[in-house]
Amino acid sequence: MDILLSDIPKLQAKYTFTLKKYDIDLLANYQLLERMEQALGQTGDDLPVIFIDDSAFYGPEEIYEKMDDVLKYLANRQQKEPPKPVLVKDTLPVVTGRIQLHYFFQPGCQECSRLDAMFNSLAKTDSIVIVRYSIFDDTNKVLLEALSEKVFMPQEQRLLVPIVIFGGGYLIKEDITTDNIFALIKEHQISKHVTDSLDVGAAEKSILQRFDRFSLLGIMFAGLLDGVNPCAFATIIFFVSYLLFIGRRRRDIIFMAVSFIAAVFIAYFLIGVGAYSLLNYLVGYDVVAKIIFLCFGVIALILGLLSLRDFIYARQGAYGKMILQLPLGIKQRIHRDIKERTAVRGIIFGSFIAGLIVSFLEFGCTGQIY
Repeated sequence: MDILLSDIPKLQAKYTFTLKKYDIDLLANYQLLERMEQALGQTGDDLPVIFIDDSAFYGPEEIYEKMDDVLKYLANRQQKEPPKPVLVKDTLPVVTGRIQLHYFFQPGCQECSRLDAMFNSLAKTDSIVIVRYSIFDDTNKVLLEALSEKVFMPQEQRLLVPIVIFGGGYLIKEDITTDNIFALIKEHQISKHVTDSLDVGAAEKSILQRFDRFSLLGIMFAGLLDGVNPCAFATIIFFVSYLLFIGRRRRDIIFMAVSFIAAVFIAYFLIGVGAYSLLNYLVGYDVVAKIIFLCFGVIALILGLLSLRDFIYARQGAYGKMILQLPLGIKQRIHRDIKERTAVRGIIFGSFIAGLIVSFLEFGCTGQIY
């Protein structure tokens, strides 16, 4: 929200416009947001959201990049078109009795972050209680499976978050809006006790049976597809080319390849048992996420400034004044070791470390199948 405190006042002074602020933790304001999005035929997940004429901007980055140009265009336009009418309900749907909504989410999910504001506003009503479940918790996964059985949710939609379940019905992902939630409550209020009795044992068996349907051939084929990895190919080709260039034996090349492949396997195995999920879980907390992003941002900024400084010295031919480089003595030793002391154990260790690093870094690009 910092952009509202810094850049917006500058734009107001430049173009003279009025900014109306709405707290979407209030249900009426969140519904107003949905109506305005419906009128424009546009939706987004990031916050804050700013509407100007027939445009909507989501998140600080988009606001910063596009808002100035739109305001400039509107200021220069001689005759403005009449704004599109936005229909807003004067009253909220009436909910009778105490309603409990089961909301399943994933920490760090951008869609879920947007919905948090809506559920915070709904929770402020006296009649609606939001029970939140993170699917990173194995118990909650079983609970979601049990509830899914009760509401007859298709197998392919289970564990896709965000999901809201009430009575004998459910909403999933982009279908979760305030209008749809009130419609769900109205439609299933009679059957709201359907989810009171759950068969947890059957839910656990259902999850296991779903994974039992994965055939060995299918898993191997998926692994083959995921193995088509340009990053890993480039790395191992570099190692092979280098070893051939320095005249290493074929046996050394085989050892290197086996070490690299073993590292890739171990990296994917660690990701599978939870290392990657743990990182996502930590990033899901706002404070931790901000600390991580801030640290990486500061490091990137420092390295960027140092790179710019080194670029200036490099253009001047003053290579000795460059900071982002190894000391001369270490560089000379590395060159000597590469030429004279490339032992088998060094090749194996180096290829193993490279395999681990490449696997973790490229997982975001080629790991979706996994």
